[in-house]
Amino acid sequence: MPPESPEADRADFYAAAIYGSILAASLIAIFRQEHSSAHTIALALLGTMGVFWLAHVWSAIVGERLHYGELFTWRRGARLARAEWPLVEAAFAPTAVLVLGWLGVIGNHTAENLALAVCIAQLFAWGLAVGRRAYHRWWAAILAGLGESLLGLGLVWLEVTVAH
Repeated sequence: MPPESPEADRADFYAAAIYGSILAASLIAIFRQEHSSAHTIALALLGTMGVFWLAHVWSAIVGERLHYGELFTWRRGARLARAEWPLVEAAFAPTAVLVLGWLGVIGNHTAENLALAVCIAQLFAWGLAVGRRAYHRWWAAILAGLGESLLGLGLVWLEVTVAH
């Protein structure tokens, strides 16, 4: 029987959000190197995140069906879709910054840099949350936030390197 506990879904939720922040930063960095416009990056970012979300939902459904040997239910499919939705949500804040560049409120290059900074800030915030929850001291939480954001940046660097 598939896990129905809120704790299992909560862990999936966090994992999807963190993965989404790494993926968004990677996409922005890749398109930024190609000198794409803020308009192009915003559309590509939302489109790609939507496709990745669908792929994650579908693979989770198939994986659970394979593991548990059960028929598909719309209820479980909806739970898995909700658990993966933070992957897309992670792109909302950087996309909002890119839209400012698209509208001409700020320059394209500035929008791209700020959108990337937003993704890095998201990674730091997730690391800070992990550190706060695990260590219960602010100094340790800040160190964890820095460490997690550096690991995330390392993954972004690897993705950009592989893409080029």
